[in-house]
Amino acid sequence: MLHENVERVFRQVEEMQDEIIKFTQDLIKIPTENPPGRNYPEFAELVGKKLEEFGYEVEYIEVPEELLEKLAPEGEGLPRINVMGRLKGVSEKPVIHFNGHFDVVPAGTGWSVDPYGAVIKNGRIYGRGSSDQKSGIAAQIFAIEAIRRAGFKLKGTVEQSATVDEETGGFAGVGYLVNKGYLTSDKVDYCIITECLNVDRICIGHRGAMWFEVKTYGKKAHGCMPKLGINAIDRMVMLLNKINEQLRPKIEKRKTKLPVVPPEARNSSLTPTIIQAGLKVNVVPDECIVKFDRRLIPEEDTEDVWMEILNAFSDLRKENPQLQFEIRKLMEVKPVSVPTDTEVVKVFSEAIKNVLGKDPEFVLSPGFDDQRFPVHDGGIQQCIVYGPGILTQAHVTDEYVLIDDLINSVKVMALATMKLLGTS
Repeated sequence: MLHENVERVFRQVEEMQDEIIKFTQDLIKIPTENPPGRNYPEFAELVGKKLEEFGYEVEYIEVPEELLEKLAPEGEGLPRINVMGRLKGVSEKPVIHFNGHFDVVPAGTGWSVDPYGAVIKNGRIYGRGSSDQKSGIAAQIFAIEAIRRAGFKLKGTVEQSATVDEETGGFAGVGYLVNKGYLTSDKVDYCIITECLNVDRICIGHRGAMWFEVKTYGKKAHGCMPKLGINAIDRMVMLLNKINEQLRPKIEKRKTKLPVVPPEARNSSLTPTIIQAGLKVNVVPDECIVKFDRRLIPEEDTEDVWMEILNAFSDLRKENPQLQFEIRKLMEVKPVSVPTDTEVVKVFSEAIKNVLGKDPEFVLSPGFDDQRFPVHDGGIQQCIVYGPGILTQAHVTDEYVLIDDLINSVKVMALATMKLLGTS
């Protein structure tokens, strides 16, 4: 009987294919570039209206203006509006929560198609956010709609959220929902983040990150009389050379045993990424700032990593008393790794095998995403990342999602939801 029900839902997904594609295109066509976070209200309204059309109780959750500077410092004061829908089942519990972020990185130049035209060709939908991750939002919504249109009532409750600012930390998005009590273990049993980790993979976590900056000090002088000054860039070069000789080799030897993808991202890393110095070409700079990206493997702890950095720089100061510098932490993200023997992982594994005819690959993301908020702050261990987008298409020129992956992910999410919540 279950097999017949599943086939019925799958046929419904196929019948809705044009509708799914059209909605995905509509999402892509709204340029929600972040920073600074443009067109968020328009996008939230589009999703909210679709959820209302499909029978959800919808709530718009806006970050108060007085918190914008703290939670969205790169947002130029623009509104941060998250949208959430609730479709009550026969019973209140269990609850499955699907989440996707709708902000995208700036499109940039060099595209062969309009980055916000949602062009279809060669079985692909092109556009900024097509893989990362507006296709995931479309898939999660239509997965549940396929069940409803096929005539089944879920025994448990479904929640859908589309949130902001993942590309700049997620603090005004999923972080805010968790902090306000919407997405916590006492309210939600299963959480699915529909990020782009490939349709045949289940993502069980991600690496951690530590961003910090170092500022060296010197003394201004005219460029024609540099000996009268102290060049902060020269001091930074000395410091960077010491880091490259003493700290980076030790860090980069560490390798995780977990399946972070791609394999090249399985080591810890310390990378200088931004350098700022100088006022004018003929002025010796008295300040130089370098910002660093420290990536943690899941086996590392953020407190230990920060102490290692501080100790290393303290040693450099002792070795070079003339080096005047300051170090400041900008942001930290704890690594995430959830168990593979939980019900949500097992059910999604079975669903992927049913739809794609092969066992899924378990992976961890090389970056970090919103999964950390429900896991670490919300206490939801049954939280995975699964979506139709392609990992290597994130943030690239001519970004696309495969239509086949989009439709197959809808089937996977529908089947998994039916198994987790039950149907009547």
